[in-house]
Amino acid sequence: MITIRNDRKFSATAVSNLFIDRYMPSANGAYVKVYLYLLRCMSGSGEPFTLSGAAEKLDETEKDILRALSYWEKSHVLSLTWEQDELTGITFLELNSEPFEEKRTLLQPRTSNIISLDRPAPELCAAKEAFCPKPVYTEAQICELMKKEDISWLMNIIEVYLERLLTPQDTNLVLYLYETLGFSKELILHLYEYCISKNKKKCEYIEAVALSWHKDGIDTIEKAEQVSMQYDTCFNAVNHAFSLGRLPGAKEREFLKHWSSLKFSPELIEEACSRTLLQTGKPDFKYTDKILENWHKNGIQTKKDIEEADKAFAAQVSAKNAARSQTKAPVPMTKSAGSYNNYPQRSYSEQEMLEIERRLLGT
Repeated sequence: MITIRNDRKFSATAVSNLFIDRYMPSANGAYVKVYLYLLRCMSGSGEPFTLSGAAEKLDETEKDILRALSYWEKSHVLSLTWEQDELTGITFLELNSEPFEEKRTLLQPRTSNIISLDRPAPELCAAKEAFCPKPVYTEAQICELMKKEDISWLMNIIEVYLERLLTPQDTNLVLYLYETLGFSKELILHLYEYCISKNKKKCEYIEAVALSWHKDGIDTIEKAEQVSMQYDTCFNAVNHAFSLGRLPGAKEREFLKHWSSLKFSPELIEEACSRTLLQTGKPDFKYTDKILENWHKNGIQTKKDIEEADKAFAAQVSAKNAARSQTKAPVPMTKSAGSYNNYPQRSYSEQEMLEIERRLLGT
């Protein structure tokens, strides 16, 4: 007789069989991962759902999370609530076994603030409306473009970089970079080298970096290397000073890019972050930005410049305090109850004192 025991503390997140049978096979793996994470949050994981938190947890970008949510909304698995282009609510819908095409005809038109699957995240799309949405190439178009020697060579090299065969999504991205964004084949290869060096091989991440470069006018390897080096140096300094232990969010990345453009040394960025922590007690990118903007305005570029500025500021404060103490009017004496010395005192001559004594004695 064999006894079987279970010492595990079993907890589970329920996934509908209909979702597995009907919806999952045609979905991107990353989209399924986001859906499962949402189910886990709903079943009481104790973690509030945020785009930045989900991106960090799943090792995706916020744009990836938005794409997944938009996909599941189009598939009528979720319903998203928006307020002024900001996601405020997610509702799980009853799954339906009907084909998508039959059900879509019964739906009302989508509102304008819903993010489309074909579009990047709002901040990227707003920056580059000229090439939003990204074109999707047909099989015939891909075959025709692959006849070009440069593109065929480029695809082969990228396969080597990625250490796998290219998917249709990979192929569309490479053609998008080459045909639409106008990246040279050398710049495309450098883009993939840069992303892979960060252990990021997903199309969404590579595309986000490419759009950022295109927005900033980076069209050569030299420019890309310079910007990447400045950004990485800036992020390392901030991460060390703030002890972030995570990737920066969308707004934080904008601050990092701005500080990179100011070309401060890592020492100065760390100093600004340290002063921020002393003043606010927390990693406050806005407060650090004010410090660095002030230093940039006053031409401060070294630690010695900071020391001299601190001395000048201290001297200025000391001079103001001294001036205030000199111009301060004397405080008039005020009467207080029970204080004899507050009354004016008379002074008597010796003759007056003798006269008073004579009167008192009655002589």
